[in-house]
Amino acid sequence: MVSTPSTIRELLQSLVNEQIEITTPFGTVTGTLLMVRSDYVVLIENTGEQTLIRINKIELITEL
Repeated sequence: MVSTPSTIRELLQSLVNEQIEITTPFGTVTGTLLMVRSDYVVLIENTGEQTLIRINKIELITEL
């Protein structure tokens, strides 16, 4: 049985290697979720740039 993610961190872990869009108070970032760490995620943007986003700043996650 597949369980539904109950925290934002669990949701992010289920989306590793997927194309997602993350909305923060500072703007929106789109790319491939590379890894989930204890308090931040690593996203590779379409430009090839690696972006670190603090989990507590994430307002919305959209799977693309």
